[in-house]
Amino acid sequence: MSTLPAPSGDLPPVQQEPVSRKSWKGKGRLILMGFFFFFLTVLSFGPGHFAFPPARPIVLEGWPVVPLKTLEGWVEKAPEGTFLKFFALHEWMERHPWIQEVSAKTFPWGARTITVRIKKPMAVLRSSSGILPAGTDLPSESPHFVPYLLPDGKILTGLVVPAVSRMPEVIVRSPIGRSGGKNLVASIQLVQKCHGSGAPSGQLFVFRKPHEIRYFPDRSSVYLILPEEGSCQPFRLYSRLVSRPSALPAGVIPIGYDLRFKGMILVRPASVANPGKQSKTGSSGR
Repeated sequence: MSTLPAPSGDLPPVQQEPVSRKSWKGKGRLILMGFFFFFLTVLSFGPGHFAFPPARPIVLEGWPVVPLKTLEGWVEKAPEGTFLKFFALHEWMERHPWIQEVSAKTFPWGARTITVRIKKPMAVLRSSSGILPAGTDLPSESPHFVPYLLPDGKILTGLVVPAVSRMPEVIVRSPIGRSGGKNLVASIQLVQKCHGSGAPSGQLFVFRKPHEIRYFPDRSSVYLILPEEGSCQPFRLYSRLVSRPSALPAGVIPIGYDLRFKGMILVRPASVANPGKQSKTGSSGR
């Protein structure tokens, strides 16, 4: 039995469609169907029923010295539209001086997040007797709240945080107002700036009166009455003086150095060999 050859020329050849074109057509249908079912789901649930990701209403940043509940109360009591108007937001921040900056973000589904940054304190204030002097607006000391000194000189109460132990500490012995607070800030900044110029290290300050702020390096018995000017020159003189004990009069045991006078240092002695010369004890530190 012989096999007949296939006829040629009678039937046109069949053109097969490329495989890649067929696969793209299938993927296109799947994508269109996916979009269709997605929008169908959105319409069926509605804006009030669709499960959007939750948004935190208030985010607290910076130093956690303000309780979150307190901050929530400030936000809830803010007049309507406060966080949408610049001037209204500025007035609200002035009423709450702990706040450094505020930002609000509104999501497409209507949720809103308010981010509040709290200022970093400059120092913590302590009372020398446990009862603060009359005339101050500071509360009694407690294990949970302490008065803080802010960089602008304001004094505000806040929660105790672990970083308190590393902050400058100021012993308050007299009423302190805004001007006194600014002087304290300037004195603390001056000591920190002048460490490389002879200012000894330490964190303990004593506010006696606006023009006499004492500094106890390393909590020693020897104190420095800090200068009011912003120059490091008084600390250079002090460093030279303490490096030359022979510069002091015989028998003088200093307990304090007054750096307030330009070009000289007054030495405050604990005892002198001749008490009659006590009022004349001093040193230029040169």
